[in-house]
Amino acid sequence: MNVFSSTIRAAKDFLFTTTCFHCGMALQDGEQRICGQCWSSLTRVGENDYTFKVLQDRFSEGKAVDELVTLYYFEKGKLLQSLAHSLKYEEVTSFGFELGKKLSGKLSGKKIDVIIPVPLNKRKERERGYNQSDFIAEGVSSVLGIPVLPDVVHRIKYTVTQTQLNAEQRKENIAEAFAVRKAELIRGKNVLLVDDIITTGSTIQEAAKVLKEAGALTVISGSIGLAKLGEDN
Repeated sequence: MNVFSSTIRAAKDFLFTTTCFHCGMALQDGEQRICGQCWSSLTRVGENDYTFKVLQDRFSEGKAVDELVTLYYFEKGKLLQSLAHSLKYEEVTSFGFELGKKLSGKLSGKKIDVIIPVPLNKRKERERGYNQSDFIAEGVSSVLGIPVLPDVVHRIKYTVTQTQLNAEQRKENIAEAFAVRKAELIRGKNVLLVDDIITTGSTIQEAAKVLKEAGALTVISGSIGLAKLGEDN
């Protein structure tokens, strides 16, 4: 998918809407699909938060992810859950593009050479028709001007949905699920690895691991959301 086609597809979702997608209130001048009040209702992730620290520790221990950059907490019944569901299952791809643009604000100034979306299994991508992380990556790219390389990391193993799995089961499920092709495109490069929602970090770590093994210099994990972890996670 190139920048032009993804931008056009995303832009179509924003046309001819006068009420907020989430709360139904009338949109004000300059607002598109989501009102300012709903955007401000999202809970931002803080670097001193328990969840953020746990994931940073996991990434440090795994030695594949060098830095975590994320925006909001994924909370049931809140806006981000609605956006993520519509992006994944209802083809409202503009939400991914817009969230990618917001993510770019936390990435400005960081050393990034290429952007790589975490790939879906080909079967899942055929069923859905697209990979939601592609649109987040393109949103980041549209602001920062960094190229997106969607064909470097591939899923080579079909994995079951991770929704009901605990941290250890997720790690086992995703093990050896990725492979790098065209390694010359990322060798010696600083990579931004983009996913939508990070839960335990197993998927990001596994994808980052193959990137490092293929010669990536650094890997930054970028996501639009984190699932809050409890003490038993």
